[in-house]
Amino acid sequence: MQGRALFELHCAPCHQDTHPDLRKQPPKLEGLFQSKSLPSGAPATDAQVRKTIIEGRGTMPAFDQRLSEEDVDDLVRYLHTLK
Repeated sequence: MQGRALFELHCAPCHQDTHPDLRKQPPKLEGLFQSKSLPSGAPATDAQVRKTIIEGRGTMPAFDQRLSEEDVDDLVRYLHTLK
């Protein structure tokens, strides 16, 4: 599956839309790699973003059982295109 389709399926529902059920809204992902650090304060690197996708963070679920390594690679590549 391509990065954009993965993003639309797995990321956009929380990171693009407002969720009244969540106490804290997830950060928008546009410009994620333009900054030196991620919203968590971790460095804005491919490795750190991969770790967050695979392991989850806070209320974000882990995607290690839902996405293959290739899917995660495609997703990280797509996230680089969001400005």
